Amino acid sequence: MRSSIDVHNHLLADDVPHELSTLPGTLRDLAAAPEVLGLPAGAVGQPTVFVDGRGVVVVLAPAGSEVDRVGVASLLGREGLAPLAPDQAPGVTGYLLPFVPPVALEGDTTVLVDEQLAGQDVIYTAAGEPGVILKVRGRDLVKATSALVTRVTKAVDGSR
Repeated sequence: MRSSIDVHNHLLADDVPHELSTLPGTLRDLAAAPEVLGLPAGAVGQPTVFVDGRGVVVVLAPAGSEVDRVGVASLLGREGLAPLAPDQAPGVTGYLLPFVPPVALEGDTTVLVDEQLAGQDVIYTAAGEPGVILKVRGRDLVKATSALVTRVTKAVDGSR
């Protein structure tokens, strides 16, 4: 299984400035990170991982937001996208599901970053293991992952 060291080494190899920080206590879900860390939800990228016969899609959305799976699948032309099962995550991504980072994944991965996150000066997101968070500039993360920047969340009324 991979760890935050793999994330760090991957970003170093790509000359991406970043920080890995140890969190006080174990944060089991990035949805709680804004409250725990005193950050705006729009600065915390919570990963949602989908899979189909063509591979893995990692979607970073503001913490606590609901990802529009149907909209993402339609945008990518991948109608069979389904949430990755927790027991399959280590074999498919190299990481435990709640801590899947947007970089240093096993195999080819498509990354989408919500436009609200991409516009942030700094993004905090999963670093590959519990108790560690990745801090990186939004533009650097988009560049390092070749991410597609788009709206990926459902509106409050359920529309996209």
